[in-house]
Amino acid sequence: MGQIAFAKISDFSETCLNASDPEDITTPLTTLLRDEGISSWFVGSLAHVSENGRGFGFYGVPKAWQERYLERGYYALDPVFQHAKAGKPRITWSNCRNEALAKGASQKALTILDEAAEFGLEDGFIMPVHGFGDLPGAVTYGGRDIDLSKEMQMSLFLIGAYAFEGLRRLVEHFRPVAPILTRAELRILRWSAEGKSANDIADILKLSPHTVRAHHKNIKSKYAVATMVQACVLAALDGTLGLAAAH
Repeated sequence: MGQIAFAKISDFSETCLNASDPEDITTPLTTLLRDEGISSWFVGSLAHVSENGRGFGFYGVPKAWQERYLERGYYALDPVFQHAKAGKPRITWSNCRNEALAKGASQKALTILDEAAEFGLEDGFIMPVHGFGDLPGAVTYGGRDIDLSKEMQMSLFLIGAYAFEGLRRLVEHFRPVAPILTRAELRILRWSAEGKSANDIADILKLSPHTVRAHHKNIKSKYAVATMVQACVLAALDGTLGLAAAH
């Protein structure tokens, strides 16, 4: 089971930071995902999907499937869509189907996933991003024979978080205002962005795990997010992560 190299994810975060047009993000995103066997993706607001099919970005989703999905109102029944709209944890499409089946979902709801497979969307991964913006949103990837190991899911989660926030910033003409972090918080942020756990960072910086978690709590509070992954994404986009790398 593989994962996307951290260097590639870091380069993509820089791309999102410096983008001046949505295509500056969507084009390299498509290339990055294609290298991993992902043939289609969507980044955007779920409200837009249900209303008129717009997102911040689409790629590779067959037009015939998009039209059928919207015309028949599949978003009202689709287990994957409903899972994301409810803000539940990231999940593979197949596991979402299994959960829906266990909860007694209608045959029509389950058939939606079968129909998607007919268009080459056999399985995928979806991550709600309610921590960003005012509307429920998501990033989802689909295709055939995708590596959906836990390691790859984390890579896809990071890439999706960067893409969503980068595109939202451009589409909404939003310029992030960086919060002020202490020197200690900058050091914690730096190692968190490299995927280190609280225990790892405690060992590296010769601190107690309790102290590291306290810094995590403060950083998340300053960025008004629920996870350190989200904080790292926003820090990359507002320039704070670059400052942290110098500490």
